[in-house]
Amino acid sequence: MQPGRLWRTVRHLSADQWVWRLVCRGRRTVRARLPGLARARIEAASKLLPLADPAAQPMQAIADAILLLQRTVYGESFGDTAEGRFRLLGEEFDFGSIEKIVWRGDFREGTNPLRRMTLSYLGFSVPLLATGQRKGLEATARFVRSLEKGNPWSAPGALGDVWNPYAASHRILNLLSGIALYRREKGAPDAGTEGEILEHVRFCAALVRASLERDIQFNHLLKNLVALSAYASACGEVPPAFAFLRRDVPKALAQCVLADGGHAERSPMYHALGLIDVRVLAATGLFPDAAGTVRRMEHALGVLSLGDGEIALFNDSWIGEAPPAASLADGSAEPVTRLPVTGYVRLGSGSDSVVFDCGPCGPDENPGHAHADFLSVEATVGGRRFLVDTGVPSYTAGPPRDASRTSAAHNGPRVDGAEPIEFWKSFRVGRRGAAGELDTTAFGDLAPLVAAGWQSGYAHVGSPGGTDVRRLVALWPGRGLLLADLWRGEGASRAAADFLIPANWQAEAGGVFAGAGLRVRASALKGRFGAPLPASHWMRYAVARPAHRLPLHPLHNGTIARAAVFFAWSADAAPPGDAAVEAAFAALAAAPHRPKGGGGA
Repeated sequence: MQPGRLWRTVRHLSADQWVWRLVCRGRRTVRARLPGLARARIEAASKLLPLADPAAQPMQAIADAILLLQRTVYGESFGDTAEGRFRLLGEEFDFGSIEKIVWRGDFREGTNPLRRMTLSYLGFSVPLLATGQRKGLEATARFVRSLEKGNPWSAPGALGDVWNPYAASHRILNLLSGIALYRREKGAPDAGTEGEILEHVRFCAALVRASLERDIQFNHLLKNLVALSAYASACGEVPPAFAFLRRDVPKALAQCVLADGGHAERSPMYHALGLIDVRVLAATGLFPDAAGTVRRMEHALGVLSLGDGEIALFNDSWIGEAPPAASLADGSAEPVTRLPVTGYVRLGSGSDSVVFDCGPCGPDENPGHAHADFLSVEATVGGRRFLVDTGVPSYTAGPPRDASRTSAAHNGPRVDGAEPIEFWKSFRVGRRGAAGELDTTAFGDLAPLVAAGWQSGYAHVGSPGGTDVRRLVALWPGRGLLLADLWRGEGASRAAADFLIPANWQAEAGGVFAGAGLRVRASALKGRFGAPLPASHWMRYAVARPAHRLPLHPLHNGTIARAAVFFAWSADAAPPGDAAVEAAFAALAAAPHRPKGGGGA
């Protein structure tokens, strides 16, 4: 126990979170000690709810939104699930049959239950039921029976993953949507088998109603509320027990969705998942303002995506957990598009693009999905990812998780031996810096597309005033990309920057990276490159891919360090001259902070 670190973590919690942490912890303790009584009470509460009708009109649009998600997650592998075979977050599992599923096995992930919880979501049942085949309905009923039989409330860990309200919320959405899709294909209902599944859904609705994650809030609480809203819309009218939704859903949206349409947790992946949740809310017809929130989020997602049609992988994000950004975003991003509250800038034209992270690591009350990626960039050249984020190797506490969240794991300027964010365990954050945009007026005609930012994550390095770190990003679409970094303060003596490039770009002599008929030449304009080093990145959760890590050693002059690199992919793209680079650094040093945006959804 480190009291200082603990204080730096919990001091940001709201009074509301403090109260609900005590309430929710007490509730979990009672359920763990009296599981039979606790389950009986939920069972009794469920009988007071009407049984959901998957044929209710709103369920068709809800089911389409959920089907798009689950087809992305499971692809064509959903058919194997009826035989007890699953692909969960990059790993294959074969239990032999549905009845032999070990719902709370190890799943090769250590202490974090992400795969166990994902299995318990029953998301694979959605595309299975969408086929309209009787065997899909029967298999889904067997999944439900197996899950209930294999996870009595008295079993160690069952309340923490399978009967977790977040997992139960997913089951509500998936099973309701799946049966709605089955009905659409099949036509006639199967009252017996469907009824068995719907009884489980009703129990999950009562469980979530009694277990709202008001202590965690943000995406967890929103998921709870979305699931209950979908259930209510399938009942034809809002059950009295769910009357609170009309008050709490707008409040949760205001917390999760910022004024510029970005997600408060600053994860492009959770943004895409949150957009699907808000589409579900809009489809229920219960929340008139949800449609406007959908439009803002669709626009923001375009800013968070690159020229390959996928999201940037800042903070906890990976590809394959949500539908491709191109299928969800509205496509309205301009060559320079800002999310001033969320803290991202996108520069791009055609298939050349850059997403620049120059905002907070997350909401102070819950920054659990944060990484130390201040002023980092991801970029595509010719529609292929060229500069990549490290991604997410694991949610389990330990060296892989820790390393993936450090400043050295990202493409931003850093100070060796120090971190801009204090991470501990899997999702805890103590001291945390900030970041923001700089005014780019002084950069004049340096490049067609320009952005610049600052970060305060190294304010604790050196005194007085710590170490100020700034970055300029300049893009010439079809030609090249300039990144210029400036450090001022005692930490400048330890200034460093690396660039992570996927190994499908082959490293050649002279700083050239080649792939698929494209060639990108890296030139150090200030500082010098080290030799490319072997590295890994995780564009999909826990699936390692090889990469090159290209280190850049800045020029040092007392308490100032400077580094500049130009990536060129056109034969006629000459790097900016020394006078232009010096002028850019002068402007970077003098640029004032841009005013912060503000407001909620």
